[in-house]
Amino acid sequence: MKKNYFIAAVILLIAGLSFTGCNNKENAKDNVEQANQDMINAQLQFEKDWQQFKSDAELRINENQQKIDDFKTAMKSTSTRFKAKYENEVLTLEQKNIELKKKLNDFKYERKENWEEFKTTFNNDMDALGNALNDIFSKKN
Repeated sequence: MKKNYFIAAVILLIAGLSFTGCNNKENAKDNVEQANQDMINAQLQFEKDWQQFKSDAELRINENQQKIDDFKTAMKSTSTRFKAKYENEVLTLEQKNIELKKKLNDFKYERKENWEEFKTTFNNDMDALGNALNDIFSKKN
């Protein structure tokens, strides 16, 4: 009789382990599927954020270039002394604007940390350029 109980206990133990093993496999499969979906969602969110960021940055770059072009046009009708004073400064700002455009076009997403760092650095550089442009325009007046 003890032998029958022992055999029944072993059979129940094996059945329980098999059942638990199946659940673990199903849970693992569900976890992998969820992780894949999370990765796809994160990639889609990045793409959306990137397109919005790039669009806004290109708009700001184009606005900066327009300000530079307007300033160059205005410089043509000013005194030689004024031109000599600001010509190099305007060319330097124009070069920085071109470099920002190149930096924007060359960016490749690798990790979220890189994206956040790029975004912060780029915005700081863009703000510095905008402030420099505003400063030079205020000197003009």
